[in-house]
Amino acid sequence: MSAGEAKELEKGNDVKVCYISHGLGGVACSAEPLEAHVKDNKLIRVRPVHFKGVRLYEIKAKDKTFTQPPKSLPYWISLAYKKRAYSPNRVLYPLKRVDWSPENRNPQNRGKSPFVRISWEEAIDIIVKEIKRIKEKYGLQAVLVQDDGHGQGGFIQTPHGIYHELFRHLGGWTMQVRNPDSWEGWYWGAKHVWGMEGLHAGLPHQDAIFDDILENCEVLIFTGCDPETTVPGFAGQIGGVICDWFKEAGIKIVAISPDCNFAVAIHADKWIPIRPNTDAALYLAIAYLWIKEGTYDKKFLETHCVGFEEFKKYVMGEEDGVPKTPEWAEKITGIPARIIKALARVWAKKRTSVANFFGGPKIRGPYSHEPARLEVIVLAMQGLGKPGRQFLRGFYMAGTGKKIAPVPQYPEISGTFVGNPLARYTVVADAPVIVPKVLVPDAILNPPITWYGTGAIGDTRENQFQKYVFPPPGHPGIKMIWNANCCYITCWNRKIIDAYRSPNIEFIVAVSPWLENETTFADIILPAQTIFEHDDMVLATRSAISAIAYQERCIEPVGESKSDYEIARLIAEKMGIGDKFPPPEELMKQFYEKTWAKVKLGISWEEFKKRKLIVADHPTWEEWKKIQKEIEEKQGLTWGARPGLTWFYELPEGKGLETPTGKLEIVSKGLAEHFPDDKERPPMPRWIPYGETHQESLFHPRAKKYPLLLMSNHPRWRFHAQGDDITWIREIPTAKIKGPDGYYYEPVWIHPSDA
Repeated sequence: MSAGEAKELEKGNDVKVCYISHGLGGVACSAEPLEAHVKDNKLIRVRPVHFKGVRLYEIKAKDKTFTQPPKSLPYWISLAYKKRAYSPNRVLYPLKRVDWSPENRNPQNRGKSPFVRISWEEAIDIIVKEIKRIKEKYGLQAVLVQDDGHGQGGFIQTPHGIYHELFRHLGGWTMQVRNPDSWEGWYWGAKHVWGMEGLHAGLPHQDAIFDDILENCEVLIFTGCDPETTVPGFAGQIGGVICDWFKEAGIKIVAISPDCNFAVAIHADKWIPIRPNTDAALYLAIAYLWIKEGTYDKKFLETHCVGFEEFKKYVMGEEDGVPKTPEWAEKITGIPARIIKALARVWAKKRTSVANFFGGPKIRGPYSHEPARLEVIVLAMQGLGKPGRQFLRGFYMAGTGKKIAPVPQYPEISGTFVGNPLARYTVVADAPVIVPKVLVPDAILNPPITWYGTGAIGDTRENQFQKYVFPPPGHPGIKMIWNANCCYITCWNRKIIDAYRSPNIEFIVAVSPWLENETTFADIILPAQTIFEHDDMVLATRSAISAIAYQERCIEPVGESKSDYEIARLIAEKMGIGDKFPPPEELMKQFYEKTWAKVKLGISWEEFKKRKLIVADHPTWEEWKKIQKEIEEKQGLTWGARPGLTWFYELPEGKGLETPTGKLEIVSKGLAEHFPDDKERPPMPRWIPYGETHQESLFHPRAKKYPLLLMSNHPRWRFHAQGDDITWIREIPTAKIKGPDGYYYEPVWIHPSDA
């Protein structure tokens, strides 16, 4: 509803309307704005915002016009998020483990012992004394700060990364760096084929990509892709709308996936089941058929790629005596050879693009760098960037373009991302000492450890050749943990529990709104707030709609909870650096001055607070094409001058990527130089069934004893571990299965032939 309608609702019903932007991406960018209705200090409902008087984007293709409904498209967990605010699992007060004291720490009882309520004054006093003790005895690099991941994202009050900033000002810390867990294959693999540096972690930018897809694409291949499930936590239900565009445009959707997921069931014209983690073999067989039948773009490979002849020898069996035929791939993938041949021939004949939303288990499983590289190579074999032949991953619309957005937006709006410099989300490893998240247990239990590359998604391809060690010389090891991302034990295994109980860890602080996961493994627990409990400023930068909202406090804080920013300020003040963390509104006002609402539209801070929500107009189709033309006139063929990668395809010399040669490197120059004999990530991608570091394979001898392979999909009815306590969600038949004991269990999907 409009601001005027909101005021009318408030007058007639004693209902307060607040605007929130709720996404679970974890940083200061979020999904489309939503309304929170409040009465008598109680959340009544969360509902969509209807955009009135706003010019929405339009994409014109095939004599049709594509856009979205004139309202926000909220994630179902967002609609039910009041149940998280009022969850019985809320941490209401500061808590101390009953058998912890500075004199007798009892680390072996973490996760077992109960807690007792203490005051904020006592909690802060204990924490400050422990920080000072650690600093004096070991130095502050002995403090591991875990503050990343996907959680409710605010700008000032609930940002991930604020505690990295706190310890930076205190004088030092060890940063837990989030590994590229959503992009493993692209980051460690595809980067070595096509570059794509920056925060996209080896995935290509999506400038104006729907202009080409909707006009020219005939077949779209979903590979490890479920936009009906994975997109909503970041950007709402726009993924389903986009899939409807494809159908309206007459694009055939072929889905390759081990499971008939929600997007497959709803949108696919053809589902091709595949054994998990065998996509590399499928791509090799497709390449084999194209080479054998001569149905690939030879000229493009000559001008835009390096290493194809070596790859060709491997595919045809000249190198190892094993031709990578469809029949060979059938035994590995479970896909009949006739289906592989049909897919390859359709792909060659029809203008075909590939669609991912990060890539699912294919990109996160063992040796995922191989299918990632091979996916880029088969795209190259048909002329990557040729009209209708793109790589689509723009299912959340903003933030994925280089110069312009995937859908019509003004560059001065879509390109104006105002970040909170105090929120040091670990997309870059800007700390003196780091430990990748997946190596934290070994860093505590089995030091020293070594590895290559920080793993931070913003780090470069070249960084993957740099060796790291923990602890570095002179480092005392990890002695204290500050945990503001309490979901590790739901993602990995028991080793982290052993690490938390290690006698080497003298003190653990957890900050969380909920008493769940490894929050209970702390010595002191501080109660954090949900987004409903404080003022904040939020930018909807992961949606097709550009909006900025003054997210006023909807309800009074639950219990004695405080925002993460308030908690950091309390510690800072006690440690004598309170000036580094000014009052929240002062910061909001300072950062607002840099937003498009102020810079482009000239809306003052006072007017912004009064209006609460500002939604930007989108350019007309004619303006949108003019924007692209101006980029070409000023900068030549580059991102934004053409949709997707068409600019690269049109470069006569085929040189413009962030690789050593500037071309698509089928054989990686960097890997050949630094790791020429690596059997598990060779310079040229191959089919690797298993190896020294990964035995989770149906082709390993262990599979004779353990013939089933477990694949953990992104869940439909929760976001990672979040939302599992929402009782409304549990009522959905596919969300949980009620056992004979009345407990709601997580369902396991199994094929009838195995069941």
